[in-house]
Amino acid sequence: YKSDTTINVNYEQLFLDLGISISLEQVYRPGRYGIGSTFPDSQGITKTVYETFAINNGLIQSSTKYADSSRIWLSGVRDNDVPSSAQNWIRAGEYKDEQNSEYNDFNMPANPWDPNSNYETIENGTWAPYCLCASDNQNNAGPAHSLLSKQMSLIEKIASVDIVITPDKNKWTRSPVIEMCHDPVLSEGNIERFSLRDAPSLDKNGNPATSTEPSNNPNDANYIKATGMGWFPGYAINLETGERLNIMFGEDSWLVGENGRDMLWNPTSDIFGDWPDNTTLFGGKHYVYIMGHNVVVWEQYDITLLFPAYDAAAALVHYLDLDTLPVIQSIYNIPIYASTMYTGIPLSVEGKEWLSNEVKIKIRIAKPYQRYFSNPLDTLPDSYIIENNNYPMYTFSTAGIATTQYDSEKAENDLDLINVVPNPYYAYCSYEKYPLDNRVKITNLPQKCTVTIYNVNGTRIRQFTKDSPITSLDWDLKNHAGIPIAGGVYLIHIDSNDGERIIKWFGSLRVVDLNTF
Repeated sequence: YKSDTTINVNYEQLFLDLGISISLEQVYRPGRYGIGSTFPDSQGITKTVYETFAINNGLIQSSTKYADSSRIWLSGVRDNDVPSSAQNWIRAGEYKDEQNSEYNDFNMPANPWDPNSNYETIENGTWAPYCLCASDNQNNAGPAHSLLSKQMSLIEKIASVDIVITPDKNKWTRSPVIEMCHDPVLSEGNIERFSLRDAPSLDKNGNPATSTEPSNNPNDANYIKATGMGWFPGYAINLETGERLNIMFGEDSWLVGENGRDMLWNPTSDIFGDWPDNTTLFGGKHYVYIMGHNVVVWEQYDITLLFPAYDAAAALVHYLDLDTLPVIQSIYNIPIYASTMYTGIPLSVEGKEWLSNEVKIKIRIAKPYQRYFSNPLDTLPDSYIIENNNYPMYTFSTAGIATTQYDSEKAENDLDLINVVPNPYYAYCSYEKYPLDNRVKITNLPQKCTVTIYNVNGTRIRQFTKDSPITSLDWDLKNHAGIPIAGGVYLIHIDSNDGERIIKWFGSLRVVDLNTF
């Protein structure tokens, strides 16, 4: 089947032979369409757009689903809009602080990226696009590396993702563990914030991992570094490309009591501490970074970094490990974090067993219909099967809504809808058309059936044979001889090819009034 017109036009296409119709309309990408941007309107006419955003800025919905909803073990630091609060970690909106620009929403005042704060709502403000997160110089707790890294991480590049956290170790992700302590004097090994942790790498069981030399192959999934590597208990999938994504997570090695020095992803439930001066704990700062498969170009230093799909973090570690010169490390960290799509600040739920069952976090983003395949076509192996020229493909089913010719189970259940109205009958009803008329209706009957009426002694009073599409049958409250019945209880039996139904009916008849003539 081919469409009648371009998808730039809001159009409903009919498939008469299939009995369905499909409505299609191109959408805006997330982010701002600034002055001078062009985009086709609903009629397909290209117009210049001024300060326009997609509906909800592209955010469709988010959800969290547990395999066992009675054991909810994962929580998170919820964003708030108190400017000076460490919990104001998602900078979506249009807030501008005249005294301290560090508290501004991003990118205020001239170019807000999410003016209606749509992205503060992802799972109650516990996840957000990296580009909208507070940076590290804000309350020493922001998960973003720097303002520059946020500017290089464009909101239109975020994708729909599934983030699955599971006790199944076969599905875990090899991850760099990032130092989150704001002061290198306090961190283990005096490591700068946003650098690899200076602690032995661990295997999936929490034991020291086998050390090997760094690999020259950025796609070597067997690469293990002696320090700074752990395992994230789950995985992330880009729904637009089908690719598995790399993940990094952090911990603050100074917060030993908040599991900040064990190289494991295991936040506590504490948000703030009592000493010193209401310290920001954030569960030990086990921030999660869902990385993109993209290329980050920094023209100022002529740096182009490729961030692949899941490669056991080999490329990330290679870039993060350029620590022979502090200047090089600080420069490279900016594009590394600019490749991040989403960030979350997790907490555990007090009194609940950590990682007791699988949880899936879904984030859905509206994007224009276009190619989202990460690699150029000429880099694919010959064995790769290209479908639909690498444009998105969608499937749907009408199994739950399609009409059927006959469904025996439903037909049997539909017999429960058969009824007699009115029931009980008290002398009169609205169906009667003249003074000597007595009438009730037996409703919701199948096309073919036999209706038999009995008194409580089992004597047959009247019988009707129905074979018509009309769904009701009138009974004039007379027996087979045309004599009016006495008031009382009667049993009405309906027999059809789909089954049978018995209804009790009570009637109280009025005395015939001949004075009306």
